[in-house]
Amino acid sequence: MARDLRAEQEVEWEGAGIPTEVAAAPTVAKPSEKVVITGERLRAWGWLSALSLVDQGLASGAGFAVSLLLARWMEPEVYGAFAVAFAGFLFVSGFHNVLLLEPMSVMGPSRHAARLPGYFRAQIAVHFILVGALCGVSLLGGLILWKVIPRSPLLGAMLGGGLALPFLLLAWLARRMCYVMQRPSTAVLGSGLYLSVVVAGLFVLAHYGWLWSFTAFLLMGCGSILASGLLFWRLGLLKRGRAIETDVSWRVTLREDWTYGRWLVGSALLYPAVSQAQIILIATLLGLGAAGILRAMQLPSLVMTQVITATGLLSLPVLSGDFAHGSFDRMRQKAMLVSLGLAGVALCFAGFLAVFSVQVEQLLFRGKYIDQAWLISVLALIPAASAFSTGYSMALRASQRPQFDLLANIVAAPVGLFSAVLFIHWWGLAGAAGSLVLGFVVLSGVTFACFRSQGSGRV
Repeated sequence: MARDLRAEQEVEWEGAGIPTEVAAAPTVAKPSEKVVITGERLRAWGWLSALSLVDQGLASGAGFAVSLLLARWMEPEVYGAFAVAFAGFLFVSGFHNVLLLEPMSVMGPSRHAARLPGYFRAQIAVHFILVGALCGVSLLGGLILWKVIPRSPLLGAMLGGGLALPFLLLAWLARRMCYVMQRPSTAVLGSGLYLSVVVAGLFVLAHYGWLWSFTAFLLMGCGSILASGLLFWRLGLLKRGRAIETDVSWRVTLREDWTYGRWLVGSALLYPAVSQAQIILIATLLGLGAAGILRAMQLPSLVMTQVITATGLLSLPVLSGDFAHGSFDRMRQKAMLVSLGLAGVALCFAGFLAVFSVQVEQLLFRGKYIDQAWLISVLALIPAASAFSTGYSMALRASQRPQFDLLANIVAAPVGLFSAVLFIHWWGLAGAAGSLVLGFVVLSGVTFACFRSQGSGRV
């Protein structure tokens, strides 16, 4: 099976006109080898990066479409309920990311490269064990809300998010497997199917008057089921047959995931204080309508956030491969190139939004939030700060030292939380936006300091 996957990967590279030895170079390196920038390498990396961006754009485009249409068609209070429920979903999914997706991206290329199919099956089993607990937490929160405030618009949003959670995360798992295999073109197929199902479903639901927070989450869950099934089929994971010698025990995989991810559990708990607490606090202090406005004004900057995420997803397995082969200098150089390149692009994007924020608001929301359009440019500084630390953060994780991510969140979380309380009290919506930016700036700065503290990268 591993040979079949490798052969299919080589066919994809050759079909794209990329020499196999060049495309494979990012994950196979000699300890003394330095980064040599050649036309073939730039072509290979550029092609894989472009596919990664397309995949991330398709996957996030569906979520963006849901958020955009709900923001345009719903009252701010109702959309605010969706925003709060989505913030809760992101909080819960953070544990899935640090206990499964991150370990798989690091351990897969470095420890299980010769038996990835069996390793992936073990991770699927771990997924269902972990998600069962996370889904129970989400639904329990919805039931508590139903008992306390049965008429709240949050109720349907929380229940829908809880039901969709296992399937949304399953699609994330399948896409991450494609990145571990350095096959973003396969991930594009799944994301394209997901986008098609969700967009078509949105118009059907809107036509019949069934588009609510609850049905929007269920629609995303259905699209995720279809997308993950397609990706598992393309990766050959549905062709079970007889037992394969390279199968990996799910218990061993779970223990390995926990050994790596336990340091990031703290980050999953603390990171929402930087990125999500402002939505919850502003909904509590100023109402669900204010939370809906803040989320709507953040949508344009999420475009750049997805670019940053896509590049990070593609670079993590590459940097993990360099670390596994002892190419520390090579890993550090790549990390710096990723961070500086992304930061430059993100700053240009922020400048564009600063100049054309009113026009962007008119295009997306038809003047519904025109009085708050200036917040678009402020919130665009968030991906700029995040971009600067992306390469450094991925290098630290590839070095199998996720405790540095925890350290960065330990410093940034109190700043984000306390600034949110004070700034919202002083400046309302503007304070929430300023708190978000400040939290990410601190997080980025501490991450960079941790990277510099590692010297040559021999951690």
